[in-house]
Amino acid sequence: MKLDISSIKGSELEGKKILLCITGSVSSMESPRIARELIKHGADVIPVLSRSASKLIGSQLLHWATGNEVITSLTGKMEHVQLANGGNNSVDLILIAPCTSNTIGKIAQGISDDSISTICTVALGSDVPIVIASGMHEPMYDNPILQNNISLLQKHGVTFVSPLIENNKAKMANFDDIFNEILSKLFTQDLANTNILITTGPTIEKIDPVRIITNNSSGKTGLALANEAKKRGANVTLIYGDGRESPPTSIRTIRVSTSQQLLDITIDELSNHNYDFYIASAAPSDFRILDPSTEKISSREKNFLNIQLEAYPKIINSVKKISPTTKLIAFKALFDSDSTNVSKSISEIFNDSRADYVIVNDVSRKDAGFASDYNELTMFTSDHDSVNFPYNTKKKLSKSIFDHIVKNLT
Repeated sequence: MKLDISSIKGSELEGKKILLCITGSVSSMESPRIARELIKHGADVIPVLSRSASKLIGSQLLHWATGNEVITSLTGKMEHVQLANGGNNSVDLILIAPCTSNTIGKIAQGISDDSISTICTVALGSDVPIVIASGMHEPMYDNPILQNNISLLQKHGVTFVSPLIENNKAKMANFDDIFNEILSKLFTQDLANTNILITTGPTIEKIDPVRIITNNSSGKTGLALANEAKKRGANVTLIYGDGRESPPTSIRTIRVSTSQQLLDITIDELSNHNYDFYIASAAPSDFRILDPSTEKISSREKNFLNIQLEAYPKIINSVKKISPTTKLIAFKALFDSDSTNVSKSISEIFNDSRADYVIVNDVSRKDAGFASDYNELTMFTSDHDSVNFPYNTKKKLSKSIFDHIVKNLT
């Protein structure tokens, strides 16, 4: 069952099914929150409670938290085989959070005497990834037998999220650390240690305190690119204009309103941080109002309103001047343009900005572009060689864009 909180913090885990196994640690009190956070990033979470964990938190709470039935024991339905065999109905990943020393020992030694250890036995034989976040007292964690069991499981591909050592306790890791390990197991980390600055959304220019000039951009393309880069391991900063979409909370986001603010923040970020890529998918206003009114203009007093506009400097033209080694991917929105106009437009961008790629989309289409979840894009090189990304969702187009970038620019 899809919950109303699904993907409200990001779409990195959309389409992914995660089995959340909960063992009898006091840290199990945090497990419903972990489940909800995973769902907020798009995952479908199926909870499994050990007998000991059932005494600490009830199955009804986990059912509410996930929208799925809670597995407390294995039945004739063969849940361990169905969910962990790596087949079409299998989960994509098993997360044990928290995991006790007892459960780690069972899994390491191949003991399958309860639901969680049996599920993991099948998963290890089916190459279904397992992530373990332990929670226990520090002396138990330091036990050399436990450490040997952890090392043994690591050799077999199990990922352990390091606990937080505080007050003689090895507390379960925080959600962000668990989340990052999940991403690294589910997705190729081909952008690890890569710093990416992405601009997205429209900007506004005030006519008076009430009226503005803006455009129809939603920022959906840039948000999709940010999510895709994040799940591939990149360090992403998002500069987001006056769009109505909610940016992912797991990504550092700077909100701006005007094109001048977008320019100022771009200069500041490029001057003070080392970015490998700058992706200019924002739709900033090309003009600013020279003399905006400080008071609301009365329509009763004026039948006509003359507004004087001045062109803004092109933001992308500053990127290479400030940071010559940063790879620049520029976007260009065209309206029903023929091939001659397209060629002229991209030539100007390459000449003026020294962009590495220019991505073009036709915003005259009613079934794509502004505010839509779909688009069709063409990526050009400075030699005017092109790659067409056919009509698809912006999420899938973002994956195709980064597949191409990783192959050719990293």
